[in-house]
Amino acid sequence: MIDSFSNLIHSIRRKSLWILLAAIFISIVGHLILFFGIPFISFASAPPISEDLIIKTDLRVEPPQKIQLATAPKKKSPPKKTTAVSADLPEASNGKQGALGNQTGQAFRLPESGTYYFDAYVDGQLYQTAQLDWITEGNNCRLYINIPYAVVGPFVFESRGSVDAYGIAPSIYWTQRGTKPPRYSRFDRDQGGAGKMYFSEKPEFSPDLLPGTQDRFSLMFQFASLLNGSDKIDEAGSVKALPVVDYNTLEMWQFKSYGEVESDDIPSLGKSVNRHYALMQRENDPYKRQVDIWLARDLDWLPGRMRSLEANGRVLELIFKQKAPIDKAKLID
Repeated sequence: MIDSFSNLIHSIRRKSLWILLAAIFISIVGHLILFFGIPFISFASAPPISEDLIIKTDLRVEPPQKIQLATAPKKKSPPKKTTAVSADLPEASNGKQGALGNQTGQAFRLPESGTYYFDAYVDGQLYQTAQLDWITEGNNCRLYINIPYAVVGPFVFESRGSVDAYGIAPSIYWTQRGTKPPRYSRFDRDQGGAGKMYFSEKPEFSPDLLPGTQDRFSLMFQFASLLNGSDKIDEAGSVKALPVVDYNTLEMWQFKSYGEVESDDIPSLGKSVNRHYALMQRENDPYKRQVDIWLARDLDWLPGRMRSLEANGRVLELIFKQKAPIDKAKLID
């Protein structure tokens, strides 16, 4: 009888311990959700897209234009008024430039290497500080983005490539969420910039690769490099089209330009000259995501703000915080 009573007490204590541990775990998870939300899960529905961002007719897609690398940083012009729209044609350069020889085309200059820190927001709530490394050495470039998230781990992107006749030419793009396996997109380019795409998520899918194709992050640095070459492009209301790769897709993306304006859309820069681009959607296509980017003249036209509205209604946003010199240990070998 004493043994039975002792076993009962031991069983009660063991169950009490499990109940206590479960309560602690639920409390921790509850506080994490309270303060950080549930990453990548949203119960909201996507809001309607602005009418001016819906493509209702077929747009003529211009063939990719070749670039001419600038040999020296361009002089910064004074800020333009928000009501002014430049009607000037893009500048072209005929000077000699490295591996591209005497090729003529749109003026183009890569932004200088640097580490950029961003405040990361999900549905308007501040999470942690995201880090973006932009590294250029000679004809090679690397873009690395790390966005920390509680519970699930960091969200990482990386794009590596070089500069070809059409600008930035990614060779590999990969992304990883937390501890999940990374997903790769490989650009198999020929000497003309064309070729084939290969995806780890879809081994059987190998679409043709067009010259000038970008991944979803390198495209911002392509825009920045063209603006560094000449700020007399992409006037308000113009549409910029280019093929873009994600982890398992290759699609033509069209961006509407809102032109060059002086605004406080990037709070850390105060009143500054920025360029806003918004991804357009086709009227008969299912909604995927809405992408807005703000490029800042004070940052060599690199992104000062990036916002992605996912199909489930969740808003992910990065807003520039500060810049630092690149760590030399991260330089491309």
